[in-house]
Amino acid sequence: MTQTWTLADHRVFAPPAGAKGEMLLFGADQASLFAIDSATRDVIARWRQREAIDLDDVPETDREVLDALADAQLLVPSAWLRRSPRAPIDPAAVPMATLVLEAAQACNLRCTYCYAGGGAYGGPSRVMRAELAARAARHLVEASGDRNTVTLVLFGGEPLLNFPALEAAVLEGEAAAAARGKKLVVSMTTNGTRFTPEALDFLAEHRIGVSVSIDGPPDIHDANRPYVGGKRRGSYADVVEGVRQLRERTGRRPAARVTLKPDQWARIPEVFEHLLDLGFVEVGIAPTSPVSATLLPTAEQDEALFAGFSRLAQRFVDDAARGRVLPFSNLLDLLARLHLGQVKPVPCGAGLGYVAMDAEGAFFLCHRFAGNGDFRIGDLDAGIDHAKVRACLDEQAAPREDACASCWARSLCAGGCHYENHQRESVLGLAQGGSCDFIRRWIELGIRTYGTLRADPDHPVLAFLSRRADDDASS
Repeated sequence: MTQTWTLADHRVFAPPAGAKGEMLLFGADQASLFAIDSATRDVIARWRQREAIDLDDVPETDREVLDALADAQLLVPSAWLRRSPRAPIDPAAVPMATLVLEAAQACNLRCTYCYAGGGAYGGPSRVMRAELAARAARHLVEASGDRNTVTLVLFGGEPLLNFPALEAAVLEGEAAAAARGKKLVVSMTTNGTRFTPEALDFLAEHRIGVSVSIDGPPDIHDANRPYVGGKRRGSYADVVEGVRQLRERTGRRPAARVTLKPDQWARIPEVFEHLLDLGFVEVGIAPTSPVSATLLPTAEQDEALFAGFSRLAQRFVDDAARGRVLPFSNLLDLLARLHLGQVKPVPCGAGLGYVAMDAEGAFFLCHRFAGNGDFRIGDLDAGIDHAKVRACLDEQAAPREDACASCWARSLCAGGCHYENHQRESVLGLAQGGSCDFIRRWIELGIRTYGTLRADPDHPVLAFLSRRADDDASS
């Protein structure tokens, strides 16, 4: 029986009208990208609707292109399209890579959009014992299997409310890693208001990467991130002073972690420029999580979000033309994945090498689910319940399995954030896929931006993306 062939799921992306750049063919299954010309595009268009292609019947003028597509696994045996889906990943087979330590489930701020309930995650404010923090860091190293590098994330609440636990975790983790010939990478997310001389010295000595939560100019930041208490005093001035002290003592610039509410999305370019002027090494901008219906955006606000990101993407292209890398981490992360050809079989590492531990030693699927018993997956004494992890992941994936299977962006998204989906669908009762349109538009914007860069194969920004992709792949 003659073997027939079918074009695999794909999209063709041309550069915007009037812009330089390559036309790109994107393979949906492997996140593969190939530069093509208009003649190749026309051949693909001619054969796209054919469910079964006999290559012996293809005219010579098209055969060369289809053979090249077969080599790239974009033209595949028709039987492949009827194969059973891949078996889900076994959580027990994935060694631990990252532990998020909820060292202080308490906070001195009361951010208006906080998903962590003021840092306490739905319970009373509490801090982790230093001894427990040390045990957790050692467990991270011991459970890391054959990984050469592991990551410890110091988190809260506000982690610097519990410096003894941070110190104990880092020292124990470093010792355990050194004994096993591993590298421990430590990062911390902080609100920037609690830097003491002791903490700054420790951050400098141990070269701990720091992300500071800051939401832009004073009026936005102070409206979003006031101190706890009746006066609702804003924290902007203290954060800026804390960042100045951090840079002076450590000699390193922190990253900015921005969260904006829907009515602030129209100001995204302004927020980004403000934080660049403050000297942050990178700026990442996140829309608020829908912790309540009041934080759900309107259609106009969704458009403002995409317009803001689009302006920053164009700014990225303009800067790249001058040999500069715009430190917009949202776009850098996407471009690095495209450059690496990195498929996402799962939305993130939650439960698959990435877990969070609360102040009392309980493990959760990720830091955003801390305090939610439905996503509690074990504890430091008993270890991780891998069956519970698999059940949580299956429950999150099941409602969108069919939609994701037919989505061209699946290899770069894999279903989206578990927490965001849970909030929208299970808590607020919204229809599935509320973020899908934006995610697809954002990925398409990234692909078009990448096509602009690829027009020059020696572009220095591509070399930067290679280094970033290599760093991400090895961590």
